[in-house]
Amino acid sequence: MKPEPNIFAGPVDPQLFLWCSNVYSAAAHLAMPVENPENQPILELEGKVYSFSDMPINRGMLAVMKELRDRGVSEDDRMAFAARLMHFGEVLQSKKLQKFMKKGEEPGTLMVSEALVRACATARMKISKNRIRYDISEIQRIAQELTDAESEDGA
Repeated sequence: MKPEPNIFAGPVDPQLFLWCSNVYSAAAHLAMPVENPENQPILELEGKVYSFSDMPINRGMLAVMKELRDRGVSEDDRMAFAARLMHFGEVLQSKKLQKFMKKGEEPGTLMVSEALVRACATARMKISKNRIRYDISEIQRIAQELTDAESEDGA
């Protein structure tokens, strides 16, 4: 019997992923209006109400999930977008992928090539019993292919 595919590992639309990464960043950095996650109850149990803390990852993910729901994206696909966005930090820390990034003009900012972000939408995710992570070598290959294709189109 063939194992069921993991919904967190599926590829997502590269252009929509790029858009979601921008929504995430804007919400996380308060560059767009977002509701404070602490004001959005998610669970009530035994008379207590629980909500997410007001922190960048929560603001970003809640904004992306809202936008994807508004666009009618399926729950399985929303989970795949979320997994890829939540693991994007490992991409930013990878020495193999530094050629696709450079320091931004503002202190502490980083400029990331669109090719790298789009590569993260379709690159394989490695899944073990207790960990999900990107296949960095595959991201590197896809991002380089996209960069080369953009260079050819612009030549």
